[in-house]
Amino acid sequence: MEQNQRTIRVMGTGIIKIAPDTTRLTFEVDSLHDTYEKAYNEASMGNEEMKSFLESFEIGKDALKTTNFSITKETEWNRKEDKYVFLGFKLRQTLYLDLPIDSVLISRVIATLGDAWPELEVKISFIKKDAHDAKLQILESAVKDAREKAEVIATTLGHKLGGIISADYSKRSIDRCEDCVENKGIDFTPDDIEAGDTIETVWYLD
Repeated sequence: MEQNQRTIRVMGTGIIKIAPDTTRLTFEVDSLHDTYEKAYNEASMGNEEMKSFLESFEIGKDALKTTNFSITKETEWNRKEDKYVFLGFKLRQTLYLDLPIDSVLISRVIATLGDAWPELEVKISFIKKDAHDAKLQILESAVKDAREKAEVIATTLGHKLGGIISADYSKRSIDRCEDCVENKGIDFTPDDIEAGDTIETVWYLD
């Protein structure tokens, strides 16, 4: 190939729809305490109580996962005193629980949680637990799309599509998040998840 041979850069897009198979409940805890120990104890006791609660629904303790946990010293600027004043220790914690897509079960879990911990924020999202095959389908679709576009561009320019020089793609997670729900009965049918990916390709023109 000559160094000055013409090339084209094409972006391919692959999009598919897949049915979610898992309901994810995400719990947010955000509270202020006057001592570090009280903040830590709330998190520790709260987690144990929630695990015991889950067992009443025949849900294993290990199903509850923690993604974020912090206890930080909170201060606020006081103009009169011209200094920062101590407000307390802020507990922030995020946990999630994966359950089958069962509106009756989810409604019971959320309703009971709401009664036990009124300050607890709960979000519902629907995910595809094992998205490996779906990701491969998306990538295959993106590659085909890139080649089809490249062939159209080459033909329009009066050339034939040559060999590929490079391909660069990004990986994206496959999930679908929903709004917060109130602590009441829920009758839901999750929509299919629309997931996409892109691949950037560079081709020779013959």
